[in-house]
Amino acid sequence: MTTTDKSYQQMRKEFQDKFFKELSPILQKYDNERKRKLIFAIVSICISCILWVLLWIFVFDFVREGAIHIIVFMFGTSCIIWCAIKKSFENKIKNKIMPEVCKCFNNLNWQYGSYPNRILFAQSNLIPQFSSSQFDDVFYGKYNDTPFEIVESTFTTGTGKDRRTVFSGVIIKLDMNKNFSGNTVIHPDSIFHTPPSFTLKHTTLEDVVFEKKFDVFTDDEVEARYLITPSFMERLNNMKVAFNAYAVSCAFYEKYLFVGLRTSKDLFSLCSLNKPVNDEKQFFTMFEEILSIIKLIDHFKLNQKIGM
Repeated sequence: MTTTDKSYQQMRKEFQDKFFKELSPILQKYDNERKRKLIFAIVSICISCILWVLLWIFVFDFVREGAIHIIVFMFGTSCIIWCAIKKSFENKIKNKIMPEVCKCFNNLNWQYGSYPNRILFAQSNLIPQFSSSQFDDVFYGKYNDTPFEIVESTFTTGTGKDRRTVFSGVIIKLDMNKNFSGNTVIHPDSIFHTPPSFTLKHTTLEDVVFEKKFDVFTDDEVEARYLITPSFMERLNNMKVAFNAYAVSCAFYEKYLFVGLRTSKDLFSLCSLNKPVNDEKQFFTMFEEILSIIKLIDHFKLNQKIGM
């Protein structure tokens, strides 16, 4: 076992100790409110389902062919009610306890619903051009003097019926402590290997397994080959697993490394209605997500000036 592996285990131990000794007692105070919200959600869903049935019978003249429709409406309404109540409770509790949660990670800060540097994500070619954006949890942290950001976001383009999502998930921004001479982008493999920008060209690497999974686009092939090593791709895959993402992209641009993890999961969700507020699993999952970023910082030794 390497020294780094030992230090990661020590970080886990310290986080667990802080959680059970300091954070869990604070969270426990809100569990009765969670139970009330759970009852309210169940009652609201039951009432909405009854109203849908009555509406279908007496207003729309219920027939057998309409059974599928009413089930769809009932399910959709139930999901909306549950998510709205859960999200409202989650935001209330997060505003109160996230400062304490962040203390467990030392130099970490949290905010909700806004992020100022969104344009860099498109400029780096990590994601396509977008017309609107929405932000959920945003973390600003520092490890070994290396700043990093974790941005849970959704980007869309178009309006009305033409509106479509171009990215949904988490974007991680790491300060690489140097300016890159070019722009190198990694996207999931596509049939035609279409570059995300006319300034970039598709580049083939020697790793056959990697080539089957990803496309590399760059305007500096020498730099791209220096950056994209087997160990880097292993770290990137570890982040994909940690965040339970179904696709991963990354971009080297200016002095930053951007990692885009596409996921349909609501990440950093800490207040499930049907589990105790101080359920440790959700917090330990968050820890592993942030630890995967720290491992990438260690891989690049971002606390040191690097040269190429």
